[in-house]
Amino acid sequence: MALAAALSLLVGVCCLLMAALPLQGVADFLSAPVMLGYLAGVGIEILAGQVSPLLGIPAPVPDPLGKLWYALTHLGQAGTPAATTGLAALATLVVLRRCLPGLPAGLVVCVLGITVSAAVGLAGRGVAVVGPAVGGLPMLAWPGVNVADLWALLLPAAGMALIASVETVSAVRQTGTDIGGRFSLDRETTALGGASLAAGMLSGFPPMASTSRTLSARGAGAQSQLFQLVAAGIVLFVLFTGGPLVALLPIPVLAAVVMMGVPRLIDVTGLLRLWRGWRAESMIALVAVVGVLALGVLRGLLIAVILSAGQLIRRAARPHESLIVVVDDDQPPRDLGEDASPHPDILIYRVDAPLFFANAGRIRQRILTLVTAREPYPRGVILDAEAVFYVDATAADALAQLTADLRALGCRLVLARVHEPVLAVLRANPYHDGATRNLPVFPGVRQAFTAMREP
Repeated sequence: MALAAALSLLVGVCCLLMAALPLQGVADFLSAPVMLGYLAGVGIEILAGQVSPLLGIPAPVPDPLGKLWYALTHLGQAGTPAATTGLAALATLVVLRRCLPGLPAGLVVCVLGITVSAAVGLAGRGVAVVGPAVGGLPMLAWPGVNVADLWALLLPAAGMALIASVETVSAVRQTGTDIGGRFSLDRETTALGGASLAAGMLSGFPPMASTSRTLSARGAGAQSQLFQLVAAGIVLFVLFTGGPLVALLPIPVLAAVVMMGVPRLIDVTGLLRLWRGWRAESMIALVAVVGVLALGVLRGLLIAVILSAGQLIRRAARPHESLIVVVDDDQPPRDLGEDASPHPDILIYRVDAPLFFANAGRIRQRILTLVTAREPYPRGVILDAEAVFYVDATAADALAQLTADLRALGCRLVLARVHEPVLAVLRANPYHDGATRNLPVFPGVRQAFTAMREP
């Protein structure tokens, strides 16, 4: 118990650090496809882990998929009273959800399960029940652990804090409760941190955000914070007087309630929509599912974050680009199309992305390829930088190298529509004898085009 309390304290500290520092921004790397896959993996894992208790099959393996496999291969060990209780509870939940959607079906089924358990003595018939728990309020106490224990718990605590942050974002996305942009991850993470610290001082487990529980609550009709107050009241009731009643709750009934909240996590429609419209992103979602199932929630989450970051870098490394033509004085410059041919002496190139290490080399090589593909070489290249809001050191050096390369080909590079922060970086870059310091800069593409056409 002391280790659990210490873990709560560490989770609280990690959550508060995430709220104070920009660490919770990791959750922003979870794109919609990755979140779909992550939640589907979590949902499948929960479902797999609940089949065994639903049917009353004692599985000797700890992991959810192992429990599912054991249950499916040992159906003969299913206790008839336990399986009947679990399946009846599951059927009752389905009927109540369909016929009386405004009714808190989970609470009703739990009450019915306790009533039946008390009436017929399910515990004596081989049906596992929750069992007795110590009642009363816990006392404030510092967990008796040493520094080595705290050090060993630090990494799991950081992982749990990260999962709590991601689950919070996931719950908001899944329920659409960020009305008017009032949701603040900093505030939510701070609240989780404070709750975890309080739980640690009261010898409790760390409280965690949960998308599945949130969706279950929404399915039961919860629409406001009143749900939390009612839940707190029920907890107090159990602590002081309701412990003996909750002890009679059959485990198969509890498993059925948990399973009913899971289907909302597995968005089959969303996954099919991804498959039809974005095959590459659907494969990322599939990898997230497999990662959660094969490696666990924390490692699966880290894989999902890495996938999202990799997807972002891959797209930024291959930004949208276009060749621009200046048709006449009455029309603005436009993308090269079938109705317009490029000027033979001037190449106008536009890139719609920040320039950084992942795309700088490719863009430099692309411009050189376009120049050397013409015969004779154009005498000038105009780089339209209107959509370039950032240039890192690698990209600045690549532009300097490009300037030198084009000069060696007898071609001149000029810039158009450059933002001031980008221009400041280029003017300060000493690479290649300061090749970018004296690059001509024009306020518009037409002005650059006109200047380059002059002899």
